[in-house]
Amino acid sequence: KKKKGRGSGGKSNKNKHSKQSRKDQEMEDSELEERLQSLSREYIAKKLESIKISSMEIEIPKTLYELRKRAIPANFLGPVDHALLGEKYKVFVNPSVSEVLCTTTFEALAMGKFAIIPVHESNKFFLQFPNCLGYRDKWEFAANLRWALTHEPEPLSPELAKEFTWEAATDRLVRSSAITRREARERAMLGKAKLDERIAFFHHELGKGTKGDALRKFLGGGPISDQVKYEMTKQGLDQEDSENEGLTQKFKTSSFVRAIKSSFG
Repeated sequence: KKKKGRGSGGKSNKNKHSKQSRKDQEMEDSELEERLQSLSREYIAKKLESIKISSMEIEIPKTLYELRKRAIPANFLGPVDHALLGEKYKVFVNPSVSEVLCTTTFEALAMGKFAIIPVHESNKFFLQFPNCLGYRDKWEFAANLRWALTHEPEPLSPELAKEFTWEAATDRLVRSSAITRREARERAMLGKAKLDERIAFFHHELGKGTKGDALRKFLGGGPISDQVKYEMTKQGLDQEDSENEGLTQKFKTSSFVRAIKSSFG
């Protein structure tokens, strides 16, 4: 009996010791897991901080004063002829979401370059091209830029190349401006058709004569502003007293034309 008692006591002590060992082991495992999690969090935080620093995030200057004090770390080359770009550059980046159907993006894709642009409603047309790489956040932008720098643009297929022609642009203009007969009747009832006619008349008359040339130049038309002057020189006509060339009497005497004349001298 005593031997049995001793034996059972020994077993209970062993059980207590094994339970204590398991408890200690669980505590050690829990502490180790917490420590690893803490180290992981610290590692991730440091990694993210290093990525943030290496990504060269800058605050865009809001005034010319800020720009002079903190210049943007970029090299602006100024205007460059497209023919001079050649094979030297293969990536075009346009992060703007305010330029609707930007011409420079159009030109870059037509030249067979990669175009990295934000996924935006105004850029919807460009996203059909394989060399157009759209992004939604800075991580996608970085991935697209890396892809573009390590790969070559795909050659344009004849179907996609046709999208860059004036014929295709005209077809898109006709499609976007077309309205149904029902819409035409509704516009006529609301008086919008008459308003459209007046706007078209105004636009047509405004571009006539040398004053039209002056207005085009004032609005940033550049070298192609002097359209009337060019036509008159081409036909050998005298340019003196031609400021009202082609203008109707009604339009010439309007207050708007008088305001333009006073503005341009």
